[in-house]
Amino acid sequence: MRSIPTIARGVGARLLLAVFGIGAFSALVAGAAIYAFYEVGQSLALIDQRIDPILASLEVSRSVERIITASSSLSAVTTEQQRGNVFAGLSAESLKLQALLNAMRDGGISYEKLAPIEEIAVQLDANLIALDADVRLRLQLIGRIKDLMRGVFDTNEETRKLLSPTLLVYDSQTGRLVSLMSGGEGKNEPTWQIFRPLVGSLLAARQVQRVQQQTSDVADFLAQASSSDQKQRLLVLAFQLRRKIDDLEKSAETLDPKLRPLFLAEVDKFETLVDGASSIPLLRQKELDLIADASRLLAENTGFSTQLTTAAEQLVEATKREVRDATGSALRVQRISTGAIGLLLGLGLLTSILIVWRYVGRNIVARLNQLSSTMLAIAGGNREFAVAISGSDEIAQMGRAVETFRQNAIELDGLLIERAAAADRLERVVAERTAELGQQQAVLRVTFDNMADGVVRFDEQLRLAAWNRNFVTMLSLPDSFLADARTYEDYLHFLTERGEFGAADSEAELRRYTENIGRHYTFERTRPNGQILEVHHNPVPGGGFVLIYSDITERKAAEQEIERARDTAEATLRDLKAVQASLIQAEKMASLGQLTAGIAHEIKNPLNFVNNFASLSVELLDELKETAAPAVAALDEEKRADVGDTIELLTGNLEKIVEHGKRADNIVKSMLEHSRGVSGERRAVDLNGLIEEALNLAYHGARAQDQSFNVTLERDYAPSLNQIELAPQEMTRVFLNLFSNGFYAANKRARTNGDAGFRPMLQVATRDLGEAVEVKVRDNGTGIPLEIKDKLFQPFFTTKPTGEGTGLGLSISYDIVTQQHGGTITVESEPGSFTKFTIRLPRH
Repeated sequence: MRSIPTIARGVGARLLLAVFGIGAFSALVAGAAIYAFYEVGQSLALIDQRIDPILASLEVSRSVERIITASSSLSAVTTEQQRGNVFAGLSAESLKLQALLNAMRDGGISYEKLAPIEEIAVQLDANLIALDADVRLRLQLIGRIKDLMRGVFDTNEETRKLLSPTLLVYDSQTGRLVSLMSGGEGKNEPTWQIFRPLVGSLLAARQVQRVQQQTSDVADFLAQASSSDQKQRLLVLAFQLRRKIDDLEKSAETLDPKLRPLFLAEVDKFETLVDGASSIPLLRQKELDLIADASRLLAENTGFSTQLTTAAEQLVEATKREVRDATGSALRVQRISTGAIGLLLGLGLLTSILIVWRYVGRNIVARLNQLSSTMLAIAGGNREFAVAISGSDEIAQMGRAVETFRQNAIELDGLLIERAAAADRLERVVAERTAELGQQQAVLRVTFDNMADGVVRFDEQLRLAAWNRNFVTMLSLPDSFLADARTYEDYLHFLTERGEFGAADSEAELRRYTENIGRHYTFERTRPNGQILEVHHNPVPGGGFVLIYSDITERKAAEQEIERARDTAEATLRDLKAVQASLIQAEKMASLGQLTAGIAHEIKNPLNFVNNFASLSVELLDELKETAAPAVAALDEEKRADVGDTIELLTGNLEKIVEHGKRADNIVKSMLEHSRGVSGERRAVDLNGLIEEALNLAYHGARAQDQSFNVTLERDYAPSLNQIELAPQEMTRVFLNLFSNGFYAANKRARTNGDAGFRPMLQVATRDLGEAVEVKVRDNGTGIPLEIKDKLFQPFFTTKPTGEGTGLGLSISYDIVTQQHGGTITVESEPGSFTKFTIRLPRH
């Protein structure tokens, strides 16, 4: 019977079988782990997909809160700029809310769940747009009401100015009446013929005063209507205003026929402010309607906020339930997979131990240890050690390879004998390589000569050892100098004698350079021909040094050019900073003008009441004095004197109130004029005629205030001066201010210097400069000190005593000339001698 041949199993087959057995258990463990990871991954993916919608839902609530807060701020803005800023923030927040809703939709939230939130968001956005429209209209109404109130104050002021001349005439006649009553004149005339016209004037003055008081009442009611917060109160004020207008029209019949049309024109202005589509009560009512509508929209926004927050919280709760379910599923799969993996790992570990002990330990490791001992013996020189080569697996093949190595080692010993012959051949190769090296040195010499810098080397004994061609060319060294052996000392002496170091002592230069031979340093030197050299001194290990000369003439010129450019840039930067400072000052002045306007408008109305009621109280006190005269006459002398003193004291106090009220009114008027800036219609005018008119007006106004006022006027107008384009009313203000200041300074000097021969004088001259016109105003007054000359055109700066000036005249004049007319105004002065203002205006 034939036996079945066995299949030879080598080390590779046995290791493959062992690895396969271990790998089988590892595959089972990996499969269980992959399944667990897959299930956990599915749950984590669901959780990750729901996290962003949860966060977005929470952010929706916070975004809605910010929108509600910002919408409240929008309803409270007072300027168009504030409205634009707040609404821009609201728009950005609304876009952010829409982005959050998009993120929730992209995160897998269903349309049914998102539909209520999106519908409320759309309504909220529509409310915000409507609220912004209400606020924008309200700001427009506020601006229109402010403009109309300025018209109210201006009309009231014009009416006061219109009636003031008539009252002044009546006051003069009343004074004459008092004089007649005291026996001053008219003694030879019949009493009734003298007193009849004067008493008529007194009664007419009372009628004009009553008309003036009615005008102030209309202005006061309009001011109340512009700020009233109750519609019912607005209706009452509107009815009262119409009655007041009717009373004014009736009262106009009692005025002088020449004065009546002018006064009725002012009444018509008041009537347009009381009735019609642009009346103050109607505009204020529209503003109150807009405020109410904004409050309604804010209340609706609050309700939308609550609904959105509730919907978002419900969405968050539903998403949380999905996350909890996914988390529980992942935990169950993880516990089951953990148990299966632990069991498989235990079985795999036991199987691995058996496979390693049976196959690896007995059949592989023991035989490898024996083979290792044999290899160490051969490496130690024992070429006779026997090698085990039995078997047919890989270890047996390794044994046969070691045996082959042993045989090769025996052959190597014979080869060492041949190494001496190989050394002889190597010496011949070295000789050949030396010849090649000489050739390479020649190539390096050519490269050395063609370097861009000049290079020279001095050896350890400071002898000139090597140099290149650029060194000779750069320093212009003659061939005769380099033909002989030279030292560093010879080199320095040669350069000194040729004047390379200027007038320096050659010995001192030699000592200075030789003292620094052993260190690295760099310096620059300028040759007599203007060439600039940069010299690098580099010591060489073992002694000696190398000098490297670089021509940096062009580089230095470029550096100087860069330095000049930098200086120019710095100068430009300084100019820019100066311009920036000027712009900052201009912004400060603009802010000051706005603040001044606000303060002046707030003070104007109560000030009118103070002035009007103070004047009325003086008249009432006079009537009380006349009415109570019989009762006072019945008192004893002491009490009668007390009553008289009290009445005189009250009269004096009221007159002081009137005086200071008028002063405050002038200050407020100047503040309003300064805050309004420059305005007015421009047209071609005769400048000489405009100046002459302003000069006469200023002169007669000064004479009316002070009967002792006297000044000599000198005029030097350019003949045939062509018309110039300007705003006549504004320029009249400028000339009146300059003339008044000149009169004040000239008379002040006349009062204070005590020179009887001094004559106050004001000179006005005009000159035609072609494309411009020049006006000079010169007085021989007290002059302006140098330390305050630069402050003249600043607002509220004045050299006059308290009560005599507001400090706004020159500031307003400066703005009119420079800003509105594009001209210039300058001042020259010598304290105690003169002051001259020069105005230059372009023709167009």
